[in-house]
Amino acid sequence: LNALQYRRMAFDEFCAAALSVHQLEALDRWEQHARCAYELFEKDGNRAIVIEELASELGLGPSVPVHAVLHDWIRHTDGKLSFLGFVKLLHGPSRSLAKPH
Repeated sequence: LNALQYRRMAFDEFCAAALSVHQLEALDRWEQHARCAYELFEKDGNRAIVIEELASELGLGPSVPVHAVLHDWIRHTDGKLSFLGFVKLLHGPSRSLAKPH
């Protein structure tokens, strides 16, 4: 969605943003696709995403408190994002954490 800063979005970016994770999970190779996406962010080869690297890849500046934003998904032992945490992040906040409309 970085393209929105220019008020334009490519069709493939729109499709990616509009898809529900639940729709993707219905695909036969969902876990393989999720793992490939995870590995794009996992740079060190240690099977965990460093939160600061993820923030950089997402274009988030240093003013964004990424540890606070991702608190529900990161491992509290080392502050990194595991594959399981990444999949949970794709699903968004749980209904119990989401604010009522």
